[in-house]
Amino acid sequence: MPDAATGPVLLGSRSPRRLELLSLLIPADQIQVSPPEDESEQGFDDVHTLAQIDERVLAIASRKRDLVAEAWLTRPWRLLLTADTVVIVRDDSGQPVVLGKPDGERWQATVRDWFTRYYLGRPHEVATAVCLRTADGREESFVERTKVEFRTASPELLEWYIATEEPLGKAGGYGLQGAGGMFVQSVTGSPSNVIGLPVERIWQTLNEWELIR
Repeated sequence: MPDAATGPVLLGSRSPRRLELLSLLIPADQIQVSPPEDESEQGFDDVHTLAQIDERVLAIASRKRDLVAEAWLTRPWRLLLTADTVVIVRDDSGQPVVLGKPDGERWQATVRDWFTRYYLGRPHEVATAVCLRTADGREESFVERTKVEFRTASPELLEWYIATEEPLGKAGGYGLQGAGGMFVQSVTGSPSNVIGLPVERIWQTLNEWELIR
């Protein structure tokens, strides 16, 4: 069994942004990046309500947690954190739609479509599911939501942004912390949640567990 008093803090994510955010709470030299070996995930095509989306994104983060915990079963660790972030927009009928990460040969067209159809001049939501577990058995899981509203923008600005290739590999095809922030008019809730981790909520849990010094 893992020793609750020794070992690293495990971050079950490859995201450098999540590592940066977690390092605001825990010294970076105490964090071990340990993503799950099996990174296949359920999709969202079969979910059609916000409650179903929350359930699915939490299930994804929970599976990551269990896989990482299993991989470290015989090695010491103190704290394990996994997360999954999705961007939720509304289609023409008002139904919620989850946007993934743009990829493939036509990723530029995908991002262009998302911005013009769902983003520019409209609000959307970002939901991050977080799963925390300590080696001595304490657990906390939750979904944090943030509302983001984009301003309108010229086609030239959008084409410039696409040319930066920043949308690649990012949920929803933009980065709040990067050039994508140029489109943001307002953020209601946790800004860090949009980037990948709700730092304030995580701090609250770690403080309750007396893991923050």
